[in-house]
Amino acid sequence: MLNYFRKSLITTSILYTILGLVLMIAPGKALRLACFLIGAVTVWYGLSKIIACRRYGMAEDGQPFDLSLGVVLLALGLFLLISPQFIVSIVPVALGIYILVDSVSAIKRAQDMKALGFDKWWASLLAALALMAFGVVIILNPFGAVETLIVFVGIGFVFDGVSTLVNTILAGRIYKGR
Repeated sequence: MLNYFRKSLITTSILYTILGLVLMIAPGKALRLACFLIGAVTVWYGLSKIIACRRYGMAEDGQPFDLSLGVVLLALGLFLLISPQFIVSIVPVALGIYILVDSVSAIKRAQDMKALGFDKWWASLLAALALMAFGVVIILNPFGAVETLIVFVGIGFVFDGVSTLVNTILAGRIYKGR
């Protein structure tokens, strides 16, 4: 049992490390592949709902809902397949807009600090301006922001995989030494 658990941890660690390296080396391709796979599965599920409704009729309970769900899933899946960049860019754009709005508030706070006589008000202003620039960059290049995030996720997977692998090997040596 312990040997099986050890082998499982080693295999998982190696797979995590490989996944992390792939995400770090080719984040754009990994992102497009994920969108493609999600889109393909969504199209398949939508089509299966539509085919089931057509094959078995719509008289049974829930069938009209299943047909509508199938059509929506089919459309969503096709949209994911046709335009993955749009879908991927939605989250960063929303985040960029939030950061931009928040930075405007931060600029106002820095002005208030100056009016109240704080000596280091300019540090808050610089931070707000940097935050504003960051928000603009995310809005203008959302796909790049997502790719950077994927690289960081890849780094996390590599770290997790390597550290688990090292800990498993070391624990095995300590256990054998007993």
